Amino acid sequence: MDKKHIEKIQEQYKKQSPEMYNESVELTLPFFILHKKIYEGGNEILTNNYKLNQTELDVLANLYYLGGENFSLTPTKLYEHMLFSSGGMTKVLKKLEEKKLIKRVDNPEDKRSKLVQITQEGKDITSNSLKEILSYEESIFSKLDEKERHTLKELLLKAL
Repeated sequence: MDKKHIEKIQEQYKKQSPEMYNESVELTLPFFILHKKIYEGGNEILTNNYKLNQTELDVLANLYYLGGENFSLTPTKLYEHMLFSSGGMTKVLKKLEEKKLIKRVDNPEDKRSKLVQITQEGKDITSNSLKEILSYEESIFSKLDEKERHTLKELLLKAL
């Protein structure tokens, strides 16, 4: 989607809903279009190349990066890092276990519970899929030079 198309959408929005239009729309519309492009591109990579979805990768990445030397977390700790219900977590963990990307192991600190641990195959898929997604994202941001990237980063952080 090019700049003229986005500007046309903004003008149509302004014309149809002038009472709701404000200058932030000029920022949020391109932001959401960019977010959608990044998300959908990453999702396509995951679906086509790894038979995963974004949520499954998020679980694997949390185990990979936050799981310590054993690459494992309690289901509660894992849930705290995610943005969905505990019931949803149970379904995702079950799917990942069926795919042999995670396994349940004894918790040495609490014999009543199990830890969720990423398998070697899960580590490989996490690493490879993230490399591919980051390469895709790099292709999107390659249009910006170093100064523009720094400015964009600073502006996004300031808005947050």
